[in-house]
Amino acid sequence: MSKRSDFTERLERRARRAIFWHALLRWESAILISLTLVTTAFLALAAWAGMLSSIWAVVVLGAGLLTEAIVFVSSLTDEEDNARVVATMLREEGKVEKIRSAELRARVGKALEYRRMIAKAILRTREGVLRDRLARATESMDDWIDAIHRLAARLDAYELNQVVKRDLQSVPMAIRDFREQLAAEDDPAVQRTLRNTIADKERQLDYLNRLQNTMERARYQLESTIAALGAVYAQLQAIDVRGSEGGRADRLREEINEQVTQLQELSEAVDEVYEVG
Repeated sequence: MSKRSDFTERLERRARRAIFWHALLRWESAILISLTLVTTAFLALAAWAGMLSSIWAVVVLGAGLLTEAIVFVSSLTDEEDNARVVATMLREEGKVEKIRSAELRARVGKALEYRRMIAKAILRTREGVLRDRLARATESMDDWIDAIHRLAARLDAYELNQVVKRDLQSVPMAIRDFREQLAAEDDPAVQRTLRNTIADKERQLDYLNRLQNTMERARYQLESTIAALGAVYAQLQAIDVRGSEGGRADRLREEINEQVTQLQELSEAVDEVYEVG
């Protein structure tokens, strides 16, 4: 069997770690361990006082540890509960809660849900050539999700920027007013100042228009790339049903890499506009 991809190995390590700590720290375990320790301590004190045999403290401690082991193993093998743990892990990694816009949070949440389903579909595939091909095809998935989150965060900041909204309305009016003042002004020095002011305002308006157009493009691209994520998941399901299709897995990898490249280029364009401002 060929070497498994870094994507699959990273995903499984993170998933196993999250599932392990969830099983160890779940509230049932915390209550059980607390009760066991308190009861054992009480019985130990009673035995020290000669009220009963110390064997009871050992029995209760052993029974508590055995019960906790059963709960722990049961949690580790609960596939439905583990799926929820992994989904929570992916959402937390995506930092969705830091995006203040409910609409954009929903978009990123949907992307993370697709990511979870894609990862689950790959891990569910029988180990072998097909699974390795699919893992390699989707190894850029983390970069894709990171690019989506970065773009959504930029859109979120833009939509909440009251200064930009105000300037988009006030700067065109200011240019018009300054031009009217220039037409009515006779003093050469004042005219030069007004021309310089108008030029500065026009540069500001040009920047604002470029920012607005870039953000509009970013919003459309965000919708498009999430739809592409859904298409990738659908293709994975089709590949899983039909069996090993190396050519289709390779095309899937090309599509994912293309989406990542497009989002990264757009993010760089957004950053460039912000830096100019």
